[in-house]
Amino acid sequence: MRLPFLFKHRASPDKTYNKNCGENIEEMKRILNHTVPTLVIFLLFASCNRDVKKKGKEAKEHFKNAEYSKVIEVLETIKPSRRTASLDLLLGRSYSVLFEFEKTDHIFRNTYRKHPSFKDSILVTYMEIADRFERRKRVDLAVKAYSSLYEIESEYNIDKGFYTLGHFYYARNDLAQAKGFFERGINSISDSRVLTKTKIELMDIYESLGMLKAAIEISDNESSTEIIYRRGRMSYELAKEFFSEREFDSALVYCEFILEINIPKTLIDDTYYLQGEIYCARGSYNDALKCYREVVKMDRFGNNEIASMARRKIEVLTQLKEGDL
Repeated sequence: MRLPFLFKHRASPDKTYNKNCGENIEEMKRILNHTVPTLVIFLLFASCNRDVKKKGKEAKEHFKNAEYSKVIEVLETIKPSRRTASLDLLLGRSYSVLFEFEKTDHIFRNTYRKHPSFKDSILVTYMEIADRFERRKRVDLAVKAYSSLYEIESEYNIDKGFYTLGHFYYARNDLAQAKGFFERGINSISDSRVLTKTKIELMDIYESLGMLKAAIEISDNESSTEIIYRRGRMSYELAKEFFSEREFDSALVYCEFILEINIPKTLIDDTYYLQGEIYCARGSYNDALKCYREVVKMDRFGNNEIASMARRKIEVLTQLKEGDL
């Protein structure tokens, strides 16, 4: 009666053992099913990384040797998603050397989207490219480079690039755009020669917009003959405006400035005459006479129309004084 009982107890461990073995085997299969693909992916990834590094090193060597077409040939074989930001910059620079800026710009914009932390490096590279375009007399491409940079960071100091952009729009009579770039440029441009050109063109824009006071203000302390000439001419126009508005003191200030710098020469007699008119309007007849006489003295050939007007004024004022006596 006990034999079946004993047999039952002897058979039970074998079943447990078999069950555990089966579970272990299934677990091993499951682990292998996950491990093998992961290992394969890891090996492929490592292989791809080695390939990218190898090509990157090769491309840098080509760039160092000024073999830009070979740089492009090597780096274009790497998928954009696998290229590092530094390799993207190298590829973009290579395209720019060959004046293919559209491709350069496309690469840099994508690089910025993928690697925003490389923003400063991208901006500096745009600056280098724009400067090179200018030195190669490709201002059209320099404008595009500065514009792309400006779209990424509108507060970036592009230095003489402000003049390049301003002049580009100025030449196309887009005065609003030109004015904005020039105004930023006069506070940012470090090259004195470029700064002078910026102020000259900005003064011309201000004059065309009737902003004479603003034009004169930016010409302060400038030694450039062209700027001083413009300052004198605009000062005369402003003096006439103040005179017509009966703001005599302000009108005299601008007249005195013209006479002080003695520029433009063609407006010196006009300025003395205007000064005489201002003094007359104020009732300062003696001062007015002095100014009119200066106009006459400048009439060397006796055929200047404004000198003739000054002589008549002198005659009238002299009779007026004699009448008072």
